Amino acid sequence: MRLTRSTRVDADVHPGFHATETRSLQTSLHAALTAAERATGGAVPVEVAFDDGRDGGLVVVCRNLVVGFVPASRVPRLRAQRDAAGPRARLVAPGRLHPEGPLWRVWVGPVPDDGVPVADEAADVLAPPEPAVLGIPLRRGDG
Repeated sequence: MRLTRSTRVDADVHPGFHATETRSLQTSLHAALTAAERATGGAVPVEVAFDDGRDGGLVVVCRNLVVGFVPASRVPRLRAQRDAAGPRARLVAPGRLHPEGPLWRVWVGPVPDDGVPVADEAADVLAPPEPAVLGIPLRRGDG
């Protein structure tokens, strides 16, 4: 049996977009950042990959962690690129993890000349997780 690396294929994501549901995936975003990157609080250039998600969707993977979802309007184009690349290919694109207020966001694609636009809050429909320590909620529902 021959073990080979998957082929790396650059995705065409022009113009770029914000990954959705990053509000609910803040734990993964924080884990994808090094301590030094979190401490500086500035934008971090990264490479993101696209993998199959549920119900035909695509997830955005950064440093082996799911950090967001491809917006529904962008899925058909990226799905076609992924299918054309083949089953062993890894579809990748440049990205940027950047703080936006108290949240970290994921920009997929080259950064526009005028900077990364503000993310659409309506794109995040999942509720953020409740604060917890070792899986135990810090707030109880009964007061």
